[in-house]
Amino acid sequence: MLKQVRAMWQSLKLVADGEEDDHLPPPQPVLVALATVTTTAVSPAVFVFGDSTVDVGNNNFLPSDAPKVNFPPWGIDYPGRTPTGRFTNGFNYADYVAKAVGLAMSPPPFLSLSNGNQMLRGVNFASGGAGILDTTGGDVIPMATQIEDFEQVAANLTEIIGKKSAAVFLEKSLVHLIVGSNDIDPLYSLLSPGNNTQKDEVVVLLLDKFKHQIERLYDLGARKFAVLGVPTIGCIPMVRVAISSYGCNEDLNDLCLRFNTATKALLKDLSMSLKGFQYSFGDLYEMFTQILPDPQEYGFTETKAGCCGGGRLNAESACLPNSTYCSNRGQYAFWDRSHPTQALHKTMAQLALYGPPLFANPVNIHQLVKS
Repeated sequence: MLKQVRAMWQSLKLVADGEEDDHLPPPQPVLVALATVTTTAVSPAVFVFGDSTVDVGNNNFLPSDAPKVNFPPWGIDYPGRTPTGRFTNGFNYADYVAKAVGLAMSPPPFLSLSNGNQMLRGVNFASGGAGILDTTGGDVIPMATQIEDFEQVAANLTEIIGKKSAAVFLEKSLVHLIVGSNDIDPLYSLLSPGNNTQKDEVVVLLLDKFKHQIERLYDLGARKFAVLGVPTIGCIPMVRVAISSYGCNEDLNDLCLRFNTATKALLKDLSMSLKGFQYSFGDLYEMFTQILPDPQEYGFTETKAGCCGGGRLNAESACLPNSTYCSNRGQYAFWDRSHPTQALHKTMAQLALYGPPLFANPVNIHQLVKS
């Protein structure tokens, strides 16, 4: 059966059903260069863990206190102008990566599954607001629970295709981890400004937990890990608006950089200690560092304000049904006060998939999947 599943995926086109590019920026020099890379890499499945960057609808199924965006104008650029629960105006990072590695569409949210066959192209466990720590985000699905859900899926796959085939299937599948931002932001608020010792303590706290989570996924059969680091959180609109010059909080950015540096070291250590462990680290911090000061090179004109919201920089209130929103969404980096636009999601994915070591190391996702 595994051979049949692989054959089916080999025949899939690398485009999403109904994708529209009306609100994406025109091709720019950096992205045109990346577009010359033709992917032949195909992954049998993608399993996605993390936060709102890659949530495709799990939070829709949670109690009312959980953060939800299943209302307009969220999803205004998704096919059918549908608010799907994605924390953006259209497709997100997970969607673009799934297409590029051979899937016809993004894996479904775990909480939407109704039968085992839906797991055969992967599952998305991500939850908007989630973090590495169980206490992060309130009434959401933390990483620990997401991994427990994956354990259930892995067991079901074994029942469907057999133990040996399931092991091979998981070894070749892409496991995507996008988490940490929701932990860093509240923990930073507890620190004394500029206290590097406290920053390092936060990093140790998070990385110790994250290490065990990655090891648990490895124990469950995962071998190919694509980890996306945290961005320059100090440069998102809701942080900028608290600064008189609308500049970035560089002290917060320093904590983000320390977390990413430690994450890269952790992944390297795991690759040397765990047999068959392979990884690609997408350096989202470096991506933002390159894109935000030089937006035109990547097709953007507005990198400080959100497209949807209210008040200064559209960052003093949330993006709600009665909020105003921009018409030139493809030129905005941020959809609301904290989340990327579809356009920025696509750029992030392209850099992680095909970018040089500056953005993805030691290999990019394309190279990881081919290996």
